[in-house]
Amino acid sequence: MNIFLKKPENHTSSLSKKYLDSERGLFLYFRHMAIPMQRRFTQLYEHKGVPRVFLHGNPHIENYTINDEGAAMIDFDRSRMGIYAWDIVRFLASISLKRHKQEENFLSDFVLEYFLEGYLRSFRAPHLPYKPISTKVNRAKFTVWHNSTEEYLQANIKWAKRMRNNPLNIDDQDINALLKGFLKSRDELGLLCSHQITEAGQATGTFGNQRVLIVLSPRNEGNSIFLDIKTVYQDPDNKWYYNPFKHHGIRMIEASKLYAPGIEQRLGYTTYQSKQYWGREIPPKNAKVKVNLNTSEQVDIAYSVGTQLGSAHRKSMQGDVEPIVLEKHLLNEYQTLTIVAHQMNKELIQAYQQYTQQLSRIKAG
Repeated sequence: MNIFLKKPENHTSSLSKKYLDSERGLFLYFRHMAIPMQRRFTQLYEHKGVPRVFLHGNPHIENYTINDEGAAMIDFDRSRMGIYAWDIVRFLASISLKRHKQEENFLSDFVLEYFLEGYLRSFRAPHLPYKPISTKVNRAKFTVWHNSTEEYLQANIKWAKRMRNNPLNIDDQDINALLKGFLKSRDELGLLCSHQITEAGQATGTFGNQRVLIVLSPRNEGNSIFLDIKTVYQDPDNKWYYNPFKHHGIRMIEASKLYAPGIEQRLGYTTYQSKQYWGREIPPKNAKVKVNLNTSEQVDIAYSVGTQLGSAHRKSMQGDVEPIVLEKHLLNEYQTLTIVAHQMNKELIQAYQQYTQQLSRIKAG
């Protein structure tokens, strides 16, 4: 049985509509298959003896961001300890599904070569900064680009709009307790003396996690702060992939420090009413790669993410394994890993096609 099969009757009409989108439906389906894909990877590829690292966990193209602080792969909801090869397979699979033209081959040799070159460059010299993608290539893809938080809020887009669609009472005790817990983790409770809550709301993330959005405005002079505090993912541990941290918010913060230092701002965490939360400041300038890529753009992002993963994997290697062991393993297994990634993509595409066919029949009936 295909592990990637979904049943249309289990989904809301809104989600089904997104899956049917000819431009983005397949990739959204791919995004929702992170954990099933990881399970399938354990079936297709022998994990025993493969070097372990602190994984990004879900590196795919739409998790790549550009903001005022730089450009990097972020979104560390699924960061965990596990075999290094998972990050490589997941990322390369995502490029293959985001090409302008879908072809039978997995990826061009150029893309595969440049990813490997970038990975090895930073694995061998992890002190070097990773290389961001070209701003020139992605300037046309910027989606949120404002000079200040005030401008972002006035534009009423994305998280500002979602916050206002589901407003919360700014005097609500739960909201204030959640905020205090978050600020305490940052040793920043003094911020409540210089700022006050002026807006709050709640929203649901792409994968159903609950978010509390809070605007802190200066009492006198200064800039507003827009916070996003959300419940964390708590994927179950297994033999090969597991969380080593006492709090999932700490796990995400440590992953951000390792993979994308300085890119995400005002990171914090808290536990409230038995739920774990992670939070950040929403940047007024933020772009993600949402469109399909031509070959030169694929090469650009492959090299960039290769440098990011290579450095972080080297710095987080587990046990007494020498770096040369991982490097030799990658060089010996790289072609096999691309074949496995290609196989999983083919299975996923087949499942997606079956899903959309079933959904079309349901709609027609």
